[in-house]
This record gives sequence, C-alpha cells and structure tokens, in this order.
Amino acid sequence: MSTLLQARGVTHGVGERNLFKELDFTVSVGARIGLVGHNGCGKSTLLDFLAAVRMPDAGEIVVRRGLVIGRVEQFLPQTTAGRKVVDAVLERLPDGPTDQRWRAEALLAQLGIETAAFDLTAGDLSGGQQNRLMFARAVIAEPELLLLDEPTNHLDIATMRVFESFLNEYRGAFVLVSHDRAFLDAVVQATWFLRDGRLWCFELPFSDARAALVEADAAARHSREAEERKIETIRASAKRLAIWGRDFDNEKFARRAKSMEKRAERLETEKTFVSQGSPLDLTLDLAAVRSKEVVRVEGLRVAPAAAPEQPLFAIDLLLIRPGERVALLGPNGVGKSTFIRMLTSTFRGAENRGIHLSPQARLGYYDQELDEATSDGSLVDFIIKQVDATDDVVRRRLVNAGFPYRDHDKRLAIMSGGERARALFIVLSLKAPNFLILDEPTNHIDIDGKEQLEDQLINSGAAVLITSHDRRFLDTVAQRYLLIRDRRLFEVSDPVEFYAAPDETAQPRRVAPQSPPMRRSVDDDVLARIVELESLLDADLARKPKFRKPDLQQRWRAELEMLYPRLD
Repeated sequence: MSTLLQARGVTHGVGERNLFKELDFTVSVGARIGLVGHNGCGKSTLLDFLAAVRMPDAGEIVVRRGLVIGRVEQFLPQTTAGRKVVDAVLERLPDGPTDQRWRAEALLAQLGIETAAFDLTAGDLSGGQQNRLMFARAVIAEPELLLLDEPTNHLDIATMRVFESFLNEYRGAFVLVSHDRAFLDAVVQATWFLRDGRLWCFELPFSDARAALVEADAAARHSREAEERKIETIRASAKRLAIWGRDFDNEKFARRAKSMEKRAERLETEKTFVSQGSPLDLTLDLAAVRSKEVVRVEGLRVAPAAAPEQPLFAIDLLLIRPGERVALLGPNGVGKSTFIRMLTSTFRGAENRGIHLSPQARLGYYDQELDEATSDGSLVDFIIKQVDATDDVVRRRLVNAGFPYRDHDKRLAIMSGGERARALFIVLSLKAPNFLILDEPTNHIDIDGKEQLEDQLINSGAAVLITSHDRRFLDTVAQRYLLIRDRRLFEVSDPVEFYAAPDETAQPRRVAPQSPPMRRSVDDDVLARIVELESLLDADLARKPKFRKPDLQQRWRAELEMLYPRLD
C-alpha cells in the first residue's frame, strides 16, 4: 500500500514532561485512523506535526511529495466570518475563488446546508451549520489526507450522522481525534491509542481495538509479574552466593554473585512495559432522596427568559423519581438548555409556575458552557468557596482527579475546558447532591473519564437528568427517554427513534462533485450514483459480518429504490 507520510523517532516535550518518545508510524493511502487518548496526552500536538504547522523536538515526519493535507478547523476564523458561505469555501482552493462555485454548492448540499443559506454570511450560520462549513472548507481541495481534531464536540446527532455518512464515502485517508465511541466505531478501520508517550496501533475499529488493548495490557502485566519474580529469585541467589563467598573466602562464589547481579540489572532494564493508564480518577459522591418524587412539572410552557411570550415547547406532566436516570432528547435549538435553566433557577429560589421540587432535593448542576466553573482565583480557592471542605481534602481530590500539585494554585481562568470540567466534577462530588442535572457532560471528558462517569452514575442511587449527543453514553446510563418533538415533550421507549429521525437541514445523500450542470444529463448522474451505491453495498457485504455497517446498507438500499425508477 502506498505511503502518504511516515514518522521516524518523533520525540517532543512540554516543559519537564515528555509527550512523545521515539514514535514511529505510517499513514497509507485510504487509511481511516482513529487517534484516541486521555486529555493532555498530546493528540492535538501530534496533528500539528502531521499538518507541518509545528516541528517536534527530535525525529522527522517524511511526507510524500505533493501531498495535499486538509485540516478541519475547530473555530471559524474571524477573517472568514464576514464572507458569504460559498465564498468562505472557495477561498480554501489553492488558487483562491474561481469559477467553481458549482463545486462548493454541491459540497455544501452534501453536508446538509440548505441552498437558502449559501448567500448568508458565514458568521450568521448556526453552530451546527458552521461546523459543516468548516468541514467543507477542509475538503473542497480534495485532500489526500484529512486531519480532524474532535469534530463532534458540540454537534447535534443529526450533524454527526451527516459527518459519518461523508467520512464513510470519503475516498482519501483521514486521521480522526475523537472521544465519541459510537462515532469512532461508525467511521474508522484502524485505531491508535496514544498514552505514556507511546502509540499502540491496531488495524481494527475502535471497540475491537479497545478490547485488544485490554488483552494486551493484561498480557503485559502478566509478563511483567513473571519477570519481576525471576529478577527477585536471581537477586536472592546472588545475595546468598555473595554471603558464602565472604564467609568461606570463596572467590568463585563472589564472581558468580557479581555476574548474577549484573544479569538482574540487565533484566530490570528489559522488563515489559506496562501502561500507567489514564491519570484521571473521576469520583462522584452522590446521595439518595427518600421522598416519592424529586421533581414534578405540570402545565409548563418552556420559553426563554428574554421572550416568555414565545414558548419553545410544552410539558403536560413530568415526574422524576428518586434514583431515575432520565435522558432529555432533541435537536439543537428545541429548548433543552432553556428547560434546564428554568429547573436550576427554581432550585435557586426563582418562581417558575408548574415546577415543584421535593424539599429534600439537593441540586448538582453541570453546564455545558462551564459557566459554573469560572473564577479569577486559583483552582483550590474556587473549590473551597463552593463547598464546605478543608484545604487538605480539596488537594487530595485534585490529585485523584489528575491535577499535579504544581497546578493546584494555577488560575482557573487560564485552564483548558477539560481541566475546568474536572474541577466542576470535584465540586459536585463534594456537595453530594441527590438530584444531578448534566447538560452535555461529555464534551470535555476523554473516553476513560466517560466510562468512569457512567459507572459512578449507574451505581450512585441519585436521580439524574441528562442532555447529551453522545449516543453510547446515553445508551449506557439512561433508563427513561424524554423527546422534544413538535413543540411538546413525549416519553419514548427507545432512543433509536430519535437517533434515526430525519433531519430537516441534513441531506445525507451524496452529491458527487460534477461538471457544470449543462454537461451531463440527469440520467447520467442517476446512473453514476446507482453504480456507486451498488459498489458500496457489494464491498460492505464482502466484509466479515462484524465489520459490516447495517445502517449504511439500509440507507444505500433505500436510496437505490428511489433512484431505479428515475432511469425510466
């Protein structure tokens, strides 16, 4: 397989800490790689090296001559925000804006941006549309290698479905950094785990690779234990021989003792490496409540505070009982966060007719914007002001949550989103609430942190209300599902109804780049699409069953059923 780029001995450090040590890897044509690791391990830095925007301290990354690399931006550049949407895409072409407007429009349509939005300015798009626009800017030049750094953060499920569909049909190679397990399983064929400054590479989708990594870790620990027992035995024997050599003045015993000690030292340096794992220890101390209900909502019209006369949706009756874990579902903009703000303001003394709280309920609130974790003071001072805890208790919790002592007095305002999220979870734990509201809690947490949080919530006994676009997290934690649809709140038995719901703004059907409209007939386009879909379907059916994608197969078959009659 042809090589796009190759890393040789890449080594890099930040301050006194080594991020990487002698990394060697290859990215080949058509590779679909998921890059996974805990927060702060260096994933974004490694993408910077691949994109050649930074250079490592040592080693080299050799890139094939003429390789075109595209990178999906995390934020829309300020200089682009004032441009028209189509022009914002065209400016990423190597020669700048050209007469290829049709290509930009076809790509935007493929990514689910409506034609009516093409002449808007980029800064006026919604958050989800801006994410799709940045994706279009990265791929308009048809890069052979695409780099994506956590593209699913803050995306709704409809936009994630569009991205999944696009990446599954993308012909180039990509390296994807993500903490979204369902998204990784849907699009990657190889998984790289970055930890302890090393890479563990598996030619497997994420879940299969994670299982293989667990097995490899268990085997490494078993080998390490056997090696340490052997070293201990050799050293005990060397000590015994040294004593005999001294007591009996036997030079032969003394030489053998020295030889065995050198052998033990050599084996010590050759011991099997065992990963330290994630530095995060996410602990939530939650309480239970004895009343029959934690929250009762009756006859509520959910509306923003700035426009109370314009309700977003209505709630006829909602009960949340002790110990229930409830997921609130709905696309961006339907009012989930507005309802949560109404709930939290009621806990804090505001009057919202229709919301009734148990006198025993103690609220813990995690907000997706991390406004609850803002302070100009130090990390330790922020937590002490929020809870009744001593300095020693707070510092122990910080260490357990992965904060080294040197960071305890760092200003909270300059910390990353992931660090502030961990600080907020420490506050929640020390408050020991019995009703927890989590608004997009997984945006700033790595995979190990998500799994720890899932275990904590499942075993806590507290009532929980969750909004999240992380499907695996919802499937694992939630017991009840509330769906906002058609301006009302419904309870549904299964979230699949929401996951699979069509998106009014998304057009997952692939619109392949084509010549200007007059050059090809409709039948030619339809036939080309049919051939492409049949090829995709045949290729997926040829895979081993565990690697097939039934959801995509169903989507391809449905589109084929619509296209066949058009040939007549």
